[in-house]
Amino acid sequence: MVKLFNEPKPIPRRVPDYMRRKGGAWYWTGAMVTAAFLYEVITGLVILMYYQPSNAYTSTENFVHSVPFGSLILTTHLYGAYMMIILVYIHLLRNLFVAAYKKPRMIQWLTGIILVALTLGIGFFGYSMSGDVLSADATDVGTGIARGIPFIGNYLSLIFFGDGTPTSLFHRMLGWHIVLAAGVGILFLGHFLIAEYNSIMPSHKEANYRAPAIDEEKPTYKPWYPHNLFYMLEIGMLTLSAILIITSIAAALGSSVPALFSPFPQVSPSSPLASSVPAYPPWFLLFVYKAVDFSMMSVPGPFVATLIFAGIPIVYLLILPFVDSSSSLKLTDRPITFGLAILGIIFYISLSVWGALTPGVAIPTPEVLAFFLVPIVIIMPLVYYLSRNYKKSGMDATHFALFAISMSLFGLSAFGIGMLLDALIRTGNPIYDVPTVIMAIVIALIATLVAYTFWHSKHEAEKKPSRPMSRMSRNILGGVFTLAAFIIVTVIQPFSATSTFQEALFGLGIGIVLLIAAANLKLYRSVALGE
Repeated sequence: MVKLFNEPKPIPRRVPDYMRRKGGAWYWTGAMVTAAFLYEVITGLVILMYYQPSNAYTSTENFVHSVPFGSLILTTHLYGAYMMIILVYIHLLRNLFVAAYKKPRMIQWLTGIILVALTLGIGFFGYSMSGDVLSADATDVGTGIARGIPFIGNYLSLIFFGDGTPTSLFHRMLGWHIVLAAGVGILFLGHFLIAEYNSIMPSHKEANYRAPAIDEEKPTYKPWYPHNLFYMLEIGMLTLSAILIITSIAAALGSSVPALFSPFPQVSPSSPLASSVPAYPPWFLLFVYKAVDFSMMSVPGPFVATLIFAGIPIVYLLILPFVDSSSSLKLTDRPITFGLAILGIIFYISLSVWGALTPGVAIPTPEVLAFFLVPIVIIMPLVYYLSRNYKKSGMDATHFALFAISMSLFGLSAFGIGMLLDALIRTGNPIYDVPTVIMAIVIALIATLVAYTFWHSKHEAEKKPSRPMSRMSRNILGGVFTLAAFIIVTVIQPFSATSTFQEALFGLGIGIVLLIAAANLKLYRSVALGE
């Protein structure tokens, strides 16, 4: 902070053109998170005006069914939180793979990891505020983890979950939801200022694959307004469009969406139908929830399981800048970090899927050991071998990044086929035959992709450059888009503001209009700004 104030740099920073061209969105994943967070703040303030902690479930149901556009606001607030969490993970992984934790971005990385933890905390408390059966299940899990902490567990349970009465519980939920959201806002401001001071991390090629990777402004850089501003508006509209479209489709499907991902509150815990709803915590905490089911965790308890499967990864990410302190930015020079990242993706998603498919089912220790040891034994040596092979062959960096995605998908597919084979062998039910074959085909295709990436990338045929669209064609296309937007607005305008289905269609229309607006802005940038 002393450097920030004593050696000020222009804010906002101008950036090179390649950060706004095709594929440039990967430099702006933080902007996507920001757009989702701002939407959450706005919709959250609206919900706050109607929420009653003393009558949580009834006030939530009234908001959905009685407040104009209440269903649209509440469902998009929930799915907006989901989108924000997913984007936070993408932002984290992107920066992990490009080594954005190295000098001079170490403090920036540390604040980012804390923001990840705070975001998950906001999500947990917000998810638990509806007062439905899933809320009760989530708070039971949270209370069990808190009480399992030695010496101070009961005090922490009182602080976070109240004295055991519903009113106390939901007052605590609301309070912590707001406090953590404010904490994210304040810490994000510091994170943003540090990021602007350090500049967006340039491409590895521009940085000569060495840290510190700093993008010094050049006279050739385009002004922030309108170039960066319009590009960020485009990204923001695409993010909000995705939230509205995905949420509206899920809301329109209604009861067809599994309870774990339903945008609507489930039944009350006191309802006779509550027993038919599986006991789930929020989907983004399913990996911890499943770890509690491991037989080896039955004696240590849920707190130790949480400490191992959530605490250790966070500590690892916090100390990563100090452990991997070399100046190289190449993935091939970081095989251990790279391999652990792939394993983290595989374990996180697989544990989450495992928890969703087998809630509350105890897993024997041999199966747990096989689940963790087999990927480690395969992935780590393979990453090390291919890192050496990559450096010798001089392949393009894009192909090695593709390997990370391929191996993650390969591991997840292998987990899927393992579960299917286990079910097939145990039950002998032919219903598992077709999914097993399909999953085997998926694995074969991914393996083929990996092989193609590493052994045939050098011999790719040169592609002829495509002809750019003419100015007239872009103007005509923009006119067609605008006309489509007016038609959509005209169609959705008379929809009821208190019908959940029509609100879903209204939200879908608004999401498509935002998508059209982003497309038009892109056309404008290409015509007027030459981008």
